[in-house]
Amino acid sequence: MRLYFLLPSSTIRSETKKTIKSIVGGQERVDVISRCLLNLYRWQKRTNQDFHLILYLSNPNELSAIYIPISSIRNELRSELDSLRELLAILSNPKEYGLKFEKIFFKELLKNLAKNSVFYYFTPEGKSLEEYDDTTIKEKSICFVLGSQHDLPQKQEEELFNIGASPISLGKRDYLASHVITIACYYFSKSRG
Repeated sequence: MRLYFLLPSSTIRSETKKTIKSIVGGQERVDVISRCLLNLYRWQKRTNQDFHLILYLSNPNELSAIYIPISSIRNELRSELDSLRELLAILSNPKEYGLKFEKIFFKELLKNLAKNSVFYYFTPEGKSLEEYDDTTIKEKSICFVLGSQHDLPQKQEEELFNIGASPISLGKRDYLASHVITIACYYFSKSRG
């Protein structure tokens, strides 16, 4: 099974200079994506599933996607600091890192991914994860979409629902994106086991 985690971020910019000091709690919130990368890396090590992180830079001056197959991570990620360093290397030059980086509208990105994947959008208004039947969770390729800090803007939500994304929920509480990833990975590894 291939699991994609698509995280749109309106704050991260590819062209700004970033240092470890400026990251944690900084205005771009790269630390949020770093924790997501670390969690996916840990799950990749525990399971035989194929995890991918897709970071969509949705700032109007960016509109681009970075595709990060977790299996392509070059260095061992033992801590959040390791993950942050790896993400900084990726953001500084994704093509040199061997990753696909493309200018693309969100709608087009969704359309391309929808050719081979079933979509789920994590939102408190969705149907509970446990309510989905076994055939749904046993798809060959699933793309989970979640906000890096908040739910998506209305326009992005509409584009998601236009391609048939199913709203899925972990309850009415707000969780960190990295926690949502951990819960989803646990659930799907358990259901496939």
